[in-house]
Amino acid sequence: MRLFVSTILVTLFFACASFAQSWDSYSSNGAAVNSESPAASRTSDGKIAVVEKKWYVGGNPATYETVETLLKTNPEAASELSTSKIFYYPGLVFAAIGGGAVGYGVVAWLTGDSDIGMPLTLGGVGVCGIAFLLGYVAGNYVDSAVEIYNKSLDSQWSLQVKMGVTPQGGIGLAFAF
Repeated sequence: MRLFVSTILVTLFFACASFAQSWDSYSSNGAAVNSESPAASRTSDGKIAVVEKKWYVGGNPATYETVETLLKTNPEAASELSTSKIFYYPGLVFAAIGGGAVGYGVVAWLTGDSDIGMPLTLGGVGVCGIAFLLGYVAGNYVDSAVEIYNKSLDSQWSLQVKMGVTPQGGIGLAFAF
């Protein structure tokens, strides 16, 4: 019986904390990452994508560390990435606490201590819900960072239009190809 209860406890703990297994699993925008050189992938075909929880750059498989390095080359994307971590790490803590509370509460409930077991189990489920919510928000910020990075690659046109003051005191329009 104790082995069964222990198995249930461990299973519930891992179920509540399962989203914390991999940072990669939170991006869902379908964007790819080059594992060789981050600087070389700053071309139009060096866009970041994630397909079935695997990262790609320009069609080449890459690690999350490579993606993170690429995102840090764009200040706006780096800001979104750092904001995602603000939500992600507390989510990990809440998942561990919630999973432990659910497991301990279920064991206490099964051994006959329903005064502690039921509230602890329900509280653990609530804390796990908060953890999943924080993980979802963190994933949205990662998606946003990837989107910003990919859009910055598209905005580097060869045609530039600038407006400025001429030496004679007028306003000029300059085109650069």
